[in-house]
Amino acid sequence: MIANQLKNRSFRSTLDYVLEKEEASIIDSNMGGYNSRQLAKEFGAARRMRPKFQRACGHIILSIPHRDASHPQGEYHEHLDDEKYADIAQRWLKAMEFLGDELHKSQYVIARHHDTNHEHIHIIASRIRMDGSVVPDSWDYRRSEVVVRQLEKEFGLEQVPCSNEQVAQKVQEISGIDTTVGDTPVGSRYRDRRAQTKKQRHHFSGKPPVTQLLANALDAATQDKPTVTELIARLQQQDIAVHPSFSTQGKFKEAIAYSMDGVKVAGWKLGKAYSFPGLLQRRGVDYQPERDMAALKAAQQGLLVKLSAPHRKVDDGFSNFNESSQQQVFDNEFTNFDKNNEEFFGSELGIDGGNSQQQDNNGKKIANQITDRQLVKDDQPTAAQEINLIQSGYANKITPIIQLFWQLQKQPQRIEGNHYNITLEENILALTRKSGEKIAVLSVDNSSPPQGFSLTESDVERFLNLQRILTQRIENQKQDKNRGIEY
Repeated sequence: MIANQLKNRSFRSTLDYVLEKEEASIIDSNMGGYNSRQLAKEFGAARRMRPKFQRACGHIILSIPHRDASHPQGEYHEHLDDEKYADIAQRWLKAMEFLGDELHKSQYVIARHHDTNHEHIHIIASRIRMDGSVVPDSWDYRRSEVVVRQLEKEFGLEQVPCSNEQVAQKVQEISGIDTTVGDTPVGSRYRDRRAQTKKQRHHFSGKPPVTQLLANALDAATQDKPTVTELIARLQQQDIAVHPSFSTQGKFKEAIAYSMDGVKVAGWKLGKAYSFPGLLQRRGVDYQPERDMAALKAAQQGLLVKLSAPHRKVDDGFSNFNESSQQQVFDNEFTNFDKNNEEFFGSELGIDGGNSQQQDNNGKKIANQITDRQLVKDDQPTAAQEINLIQSGYANKITPIIQLFWQLQKQPQRIEGNHYNITLEENILALTRKSGEKIAVLSVDNSSPPQGFSLTESDVERFLNLQRILTQRIENQKQDKNRGIEY
């Protein structure tokens, strides 16, 4: 059995990825929700106790072996029922200190997938316990290997080689289990033998080495000379994680690595064609920073990059984005909200161009505003305080979107749509429903904090969808301007 551990920023994106796979099923949980939205809300309770803790979402994949008849060791299929998988997952969580007594435990949900030959489960667990403490992650990858070797023995599973000599010795000390490193048994006559490299080790299912599998996947994914964004999305669809490298100042270093089934390999180790420069020069991958940087940053944060027609190409109705198109944008484009991209577009909005320097500065300001997090005190809020915090969070999230929309409409006194009206009143944008109910007031220049009164999740989703449309429109205008096309 192999345990692949990830530490993500977004519970919602991770939940969407795990639970929206075909035939995915929840087999165990200590939470009340049964879909991504409900579970993400519940995970938020622990996150509010430590709002500055970045990677609060633990994502663990436990896989058991499968190999076909062509393997030298012969055909072999591991199989466990849901009850045993849930038992294994709980034991792993306890051993790794996610679970303890009373509130000294984390929220978790366990889902089973059936989309690959080798059986596997996904555990999504909060790295913040319900008492506010954080699950320790010191040497957690090695500790997990030791736990997994013990679970293999208890449940009669085929033993998987350890990653290095130190782990193998620890397994032997703790549980008395004789194991191997790579394909090499651990014993006195092998003490001086260097462990095999990742490139030399074979995948546990009996398939070719992971390096070869990665190279094959990259060859297939780059046949039609895709964009960097398309390449990342295609690899993620094959459960291959992409790891772009950024400097401490946030600058992309044009270096990339890949991971598959718990093995991470730098691109240059696969060959000259698989480093980032090699992808561009030898595989014909198209890279444009303005277009692809959002996907690179999303991959760095462990978020899923999802491609769909509305994200890549704006409808012809926006080719002239002025008063005549205002009704179509405001009325018709508030539907079909893509849940996977809620946090992605909320945190990675990149607006650095348009028809004027004013839009450039405005876009950067909005990007910074959207990444701001509402800080919540560790004290347990009252019901009234909780409602105020929710409304404040909603208002903060939609403010930059409405400001940008209003700016692009040439700052009119009033904008009317099928669902909402926006009215300018003494440097304040008032958002009302068609019924006349005022639901938020937002400052034009951020001189006063935004206020929400009766905003709902549906309202926020509609405006986040509008944000995506506006971002794409500004990006298209910038690219057209660079090509000499004027609007």
